[in-house]
Amino acid sequence: MAVSSQHVATSKHESWQDLKDKIVMVTGASSGIGWELCIDLAKSGCKIIAAARRINRLKALCDEINSFGISSCHTNPSGVLALAVQLDVSADGPAIEASVRKAWDAFGRIDALINNAGITGI
Repeated sequence: MAVSSQHVATSKHESWQDLKDKIVMVTGASSGIGWELCIDLAKSGCKIIAAARRINRLKALCDEINSFGISSCHTNPSGVLALAVQLDVSADGPAIEASVRKAWDAFGRIDALINNAGITGI
């Protein structure tokens, strides 16, 4: 049986199609592309670490995502699908390390980082 080149190309990327239970940290998550990435990744089964400076907006985002988990099997034992972590990517090393440690401690690992944050006024 012949296999089309389109099928072969698609099958090379199948592992990326199943994102269930991947832990993804998204910087710049409080608005725009970062916000939408968090929503889409959560709907694909990922657990989200939403990081940005505006903690109130992050909490609103995480509340929205965590409401997905009411009937979902993708939640961790505490029922959390998303965690808000205040992070300023222009901060010093120890401040960034503390934010990453909080994220790591929440889920035990980070599978992927989407570094979406920007710095203005440079």
